[in-house]
Amino acid sequence: MRIISGACRGRPLVAPPGNTTRPMTDRVRENLFNILGPGAADGARVLDLFCGSGALGLEALSRGASACTFVERDRHAADAVALNAERLGLADRMRLYRRDALRPGEWIRPAAAGLYTLLFVDPPYKIPADEAGRRHLAHMAKRLGEMGCVAPGAIVMLRAKRGTDPGLPWDGFDLFDKRTYGTTTLHLMAQHEAPHDAT
Repeated sequence: MRIISGACRGRPLVAPPGNTTRPMTDRVRENLFNILGPGAADGARVLDLFCGSGALGLEALSRGASACTFVERDRHAADAVALNAERLGLADRMRLYRRDALRPGEWIRPAAAGLYTLLFVDPPYKIPADEAGRRHLAHMAKRLGEMGCVAPGAIVMLRAKRGTDPGLPWDGFDLFDKRTYGTTTLHLMAQHEAPHDAT
């Protein structure tokens, strides 16, 4: 694995040992950022849930994101995120929580850095594949909205196994794109824009 583009282009990433995480391939990650469009990460405030090695959030930071919050409960994966950020010189723009992303934590409170504008949600395939998991994901998204930490128009990427119906869109979001690469499907949503005041 490596950083595809930006200030850290070509730099290698450390993957956590074992098979507890499922890193997104460089090709799929590159395609995702191509779909998001040039400059999509510029100044973005990123939330990377179930972040694994942190490759998505670190890619966004390399491409100009202003800050990224990483959430990962696996100790080895969280250690890999911290190591990768340090080696890439990006540690000053990140926060890392070793927690279960499905359980409310500090990351759902509005941060001093501003509202999240780009969210990556990459849970184990089994979570969006069953009804209970879909409910948990939808509840997590609802809590993010209720706490007011997601900016209107924010983009969310949910990764799920090909052929899985993850029960989208979540309340408050619009599904605008879906792309399949091999065994994985990327679902892209946008947070509803705030309605304009009538004048």
